[in-house]
Amino acid sequence: MNAAWDRTFPDCTNGAAGRSKATKLKWGLSALATLPWAQDIGPTADPTALKAALNNAKQTLVVLDLPAGMAPPSDLPPNSWTVARHTRQSALSAENDPIEAWPSTRRKQYRRAEREGMTVHPCSDLTLMVELHQAARIRKGLTSDEQALKRLLKELLRETDTHAWTVQDAQGEVLAGGVFHGANDGRCIYGFGGQFRSERPGDSSRATVLLIAHAMRHAAQMGAHTFDFGGSMDQGVDRFYAEFGAPIKTKHRLVRMSPIWRPLFRWRRPDLFAT
Repeated sequence: MNAAWDRTFPDCTNGAAGRSKATKLKWGLSALATLPWAQDIGPTADPTALKAALNNAKQTLVVLDLPAGMAPPSDLPPNSWTVARHTRQSALSAENDPIEAWPSTRRKQYRRAEREGMTVHPCSDLTLMVELHQAARIRKGLTSDEQALKRLLKELLRETDTHAWTVQDAQGEVLAGGVFHGANDGRCIYGFGGQFRSERPGDSSRATVLLIAHAMRHAAQMGAHTFDFGGSMDQGVDRFYAEFGAPIKTKHRLVRMSPIWRPLFRWRRPDLFAT
């Protein structure tokens, strides 16, 4: 968990349930959830205290995403369960070029992007980064608070281990971009990214491959030992990440929900239930 989330969401809690935020949903429901756009609630050293926090929360809905590799508490309270999730992570080393460990398909895409004149550039334009991220979400029918996202990216870019880049084609048009940040644990996390649709098939995909290559190399040189792809559970995105040869790292989501609301959430939020 990066301190930028604390600055962006000063009303967040930071206790036994980790960094989380109480909020109001539609229909007057109250919820306690992992901070927006955060990969997890941060390190929680005491599973017993976490279980108690889950049980004692007053909200109708509780959704807490545990850090990758952390086992969920046993004997969860009534109306609580875990949902298995995952991220993908690749090892980094300053002595080895991470591209050489990629499967041949990704290496070919990377080389073709270079041949076609695509280039990577630092980006400080928050509006552009939000547009890129939102463009990807809109294509999938997802919505989010653009202004809150912009505030978060502004705070993230104050951190020394956060970097934003765009990829341009040979004519200088932006094709893709992303924000990569740390978590004070040796990871470089692909936190935010997106692409604009290109008229040429495959341009957006190759641009993203070039972007990830640049981010991996930079992170390795800066001393990061792990590249974390950010844990997207979208099947298409996850398949794309899998083709970088990145192994799965298990994560768990803790959910507690009043039984009366389960039919509604099964319809609107199937990601809150075990498949």
